[in-house]
Amino acid sequence: MDGTGLFLVGLPGLEEPLEAEARAAGLTGLRRVPGGVEAAGGLAEAARANMTLRTAVRVLWRVAAFRAMHLAQLDKRARKLPWGDWLRADVPVKVEAVCRASRIYHHKAAAQRVAGAIAAAGIPVTDDATLVVKARIEDDLCTLSLDTTGEALHRRGHKTFVGKAPLRETMAAAFLWQMGFDGSQTVVDPMCGSGTIPIEAAEIAAGLWPGRSRAFAFETLQGGDAARPVP
Repeated sequence: MDGTGLFLVGLPGLEEPLEAEARAAGLTGLRRVPGGVEAAGGLAEAARANMTLRTAVRVLWRVAAFRAMHLAQLDKRARKLPWGDWLRADVPVKVEAVCRASRIYHHKAAAQRVAGAIAAAGIPVTDDATLVVKARIEDDLCTLSLDTTGEALHRRGHKTFVGKAPLRETMAAAFLWQMGFDGSQTVVDPMCGSGTIPIEAAEIAAGLWPGRSRAFAFETLQGGDAARPVP
């Protein structure tokens, strides 16, 4: 891929069901990698992925990628990006950075350079913002992504009572997918505890979207208020 598109963050070892679910949801350009699945698309596809995918942990929208050998180069290239095309002047953001096997190795300094570029574009940057811009620098390649999810996707948002459970909803959905469950079979869980697996199975059988009851970070992006699909 060219560095832009989507990255569907998955559960380690469960990338296969995530790829299969993404394909069934109509996403294209899929490529399974450790930790998730790459896909083609922009804001509309990110919104749909957040609303419909049961096995994804979060959805990152990769908006830019470029080589950066030192902090000055990172600063210069980040300032050339059209941040105003993606971010709103009335919605603050925070920047998180990860550096691996690169000449830029100080993640805090990298985050400061990207934050400075965003602030120069007229977008407020604060440490307590809920909208996150992620910078990943690996092998001197900087990839900038917008976290379109917010709270992790296992937080479905429609349970009135949430008890402690050893199994998150995303993992339960992945296990059901691996078993070939499509909503037509009977599910028996004699040790269900909090009922995570049976609830996920019932929602799949009913054709309910997992993200129907919650808000997402993509709704605070430019054009995000109109991007949310209707079940």
